[in-house]
Amino acid sequence: MQAGFFEKQIVLTPDLCGSAATLSPLAAFTIFQGVASEHAEKIGVGGAAMAKRGEFWLTVHSRVDFYEPAYLMDELTASTWPEQCEGQDIRCFRSYRLTRGEQTVALGRTQWAILGPEQKILRFEQSGFPADFPFPDAAAIAEPPVRFHDELTQDELIYTHLVRATDIDMGRHMNNVVYIRLLLDCFSAKELASGRIKSIEAHYASPCLEGETLGVFCRRKERLCRMAVRHADGRPAVLAQIVFR
Repeated sequence: MQAGFFEKQIVLTPDLCGSAATLSPLAAFTIFQGVASEHAEKIGVGGAAMAKRGEFWLTVHSRVDFYEPAYLMDELTASTWPEQCEGQDIRCFRSYRLTRGEQTVALGRTQWAILGPEQKILRFEQSGFPADFPFPDAAAIAEPPVRFHDELTQDELIYTHLVRATDIDMGRHMNNVVYIRLLLDCFSAKELASGRIKSIEAHYASPCLEGETLGVFCRRKERLCRMAVRHADGRPAVLAQIVFR
């Protein structure tokens, strides 16, 4: 394994599969979040180390592109690496790759920021990666993040969701992967298992807390779905798109 990279072998167990016994779109986000956390711990910027400094990693933007199916009990390799960032930067990217042998199953990319003890975004020279970290010169997804606009109407409300205890992570707000589940719950199990989802991309606009009631919105036009999760007062929590083949 090259310097700066982290990889882990994963068996595709039933909890990671959809109704067709293949990798579920939600599971790809779950796997990538997990390997990022493991890698962060190994290089000294994991949740425990950051908490001691009163700091917290914020996911700002996330995207996963899907290529080949993976099947129940397949052995997969999940890889991740932080992309190059400078001391004055306030956001950085992390890339992901999920493979079965030589085949690419999915690629991912997240954008991160560091929230400091005064609830302010920190520059990476104030915290973040070790000064001598060997950043790989590579990005799993080269395109810049989509800039979303909240244009959905109340008529496009699909359902509401009460944020419950099991949605909450160690930051005491709703886990990033749960938002993806809310978006995917706008579709049938058959559609999710069809293999037609090409890409899921989400911008995290504001945190959600236990007890809130959220609205989940969707506008579908041909192969593109524009989506949003909103607070009860109308503020966006997440703006997103799902692209179908």
